[in-house]
Order: sequence, then C-alpha cells, then structure tokens
Amino acid sequence: MTGDPQDPAKRTGAEHGDLPPDPGSTVGGRTLPAHFREKSRYTDTAGTSWAGRDYTTSPFPQDDGTTPARVADALAELASGRDPYRRGLVAALAASRLLVPIMAVATEEGVTAHGLTGDNGADMAMVSITAADGTRILPVFTAVAHLQRWQPRARPVPTPTAQAAQAAVQEGITQLVLDPPGEGGQAASAPTPITLQRSVLWALAQRRPWIPPHEDPELAAELAAIGDELPPVIALQARPGEHAEVDLLVRLREGLDAGAVQAVVGRLSEMLGASSLVADRISSLKLTLGR
Repeated sequence: MTGDPQDPAKRTGAEHGDLPPDPGSTVGGRTLPAHFREKSRYTDTAGTSWAGRDYTTSPFPQDDGTTPARVADALAELASGRDPYRRGLVAALAASRLLVPIMAVATEEGVTAHGLTGDNGADMAMVSITAADGTRILPVFTAVAHLQRWQPRARPVPTPTAQAAQAAVQEGITQLVLDPPGEGGQAASAPTPITLQRSVLWALAQRRPWIPPHEDPELAAELAAIGDELPPVIALQARPGEHAEVDLLVRLREGLDAGAVQAVVGRLSEMLGASSLVADRISSLKLTLGR
C-alpha cells in the first residue's frame, strides 16, 4: 500500500548485493546469543531468505500528514454549501491520498510455562466497522491528527484513493466514512464525518469520475430505455433523495387501476434490479409514483 510496483525507485536487495552483514559471534566484545551466532546472513531470524524481497519509496515523499490542499479546499466548498452533492469533494479525493488505519491482529496464541496466554504471532490488518444493519464500512482519514483522535493505536498508511477503494471492495466493504470521530464523540476542532456511499466507492475503485446519479447522463439513458419497455410508464426521473440516494419519480399514464399499478411497479423493480449500470451508479433507491 506504499508504492507503485512499477516505481523505478524500487530496488531488490538480492539483485544489488545489499545483504545484511554477517553478525559474527561478538559485538563490542560481548558474546551474542546462540540464535544470532548461528544466523545466516542470507536469511532473516525466522530463516526466510532475503532473496526476492524489495522495498519501494513512498508515493507521497512530501506528505506531512496534514489534509492535502485540494481536499481541504473541497471540504470548505462542501461546508459552504457550494458543493451540495459532493461531486467536487469526490474528484479531489480521487486525485489525492487517504490515510487508511491498520492495526495488529493476533494470528496465533500460546501458553507460557506459567500458564499465561499470549500472542505468538500477529499481522497488520486494515480496520473496518460493521454497522448495526451489517453494512461494512472503511474509515479513512485526511490527516494523521484525525486518525489519532479516532484510534491512537492505529497506524496511518498513506494510500492512493483508488487503491484504498479497491482494497475495500475486495473485503466486501460497501461504504467509506471520511474522518469519523473517536469514541469520545465529536471534538469541537474535529472535522464533520462524511459518509461516501457504494456508488462513490465503486467509482473510485474503477478510477471512474463520479457523477451524482441525478446528473448522470448514462444513467438517465438507462432509465429511459427501461421506461420504454413498459408501456404504462411515461418517464423515469432520478432526483436527489432525502433518505435514499435517489428518489426515482415514476410517471404513469392515467386510467390505471390499483392492480395495474402494482403490476407495473413490480416489473419495474425487477428491471432496475437486473441492470448492472443501475447497481453501479445508485446506492439506494426509493420509487415515487407521479403523473
């Protein structure tokens, strides 16, 4: 998560002869423990070969841990009401980095000679949150200070936004929350947390510009095509929703009885559910009947 595998700055230790020095048997006149004296210079302390290992430089060498300027400007636009649907914010995030929190997770436990249980092994893992309804959410941060306020034990990993989104999708995560507060609640100086729905997450992961659904011309064309297959439907119009992401206005022809309305709504729901474009571009949907 810290660099492009094609970065020319990448070096392979085995290729450049940069093996660790032979530890020898003494340091400063002191005898080393047996496991160090017997250690091969060609492996680490676990006996795993150094061959094939590499390291990369950070893709953000000038990153000082504060909110990137473009993201800070976009957040100010959002707070002022000039970016009501967050299109500018998402574009700024797509061109920036996010700080993804990772924490140590025990992978193996053991019992000491004194009967105490301890961790014999641990891995670093991306942190996610599970909401009450089962939705999995990835907390991401714009600044180190915001992450430390949320969880001081978490390690911030600066990650290109598309890469963070791709990792989230692979883990079955469907939402991002930007700069969530810590357990103590929202501090006066803390930023307002922002939830980014599935349609945003998928657009970021696909490196595709995100357009609010009600402004998306491709989605409008898809809805028009669906409506054309249903004779009782005059038009389908995506509007910004209050509770759902999209309030879909369904305009029906006059003279339909309750049974006919129910039938067309059922068929419409099936067609919307079968559309991959609708699934990609709309996180949640509410149908509103109109004439």
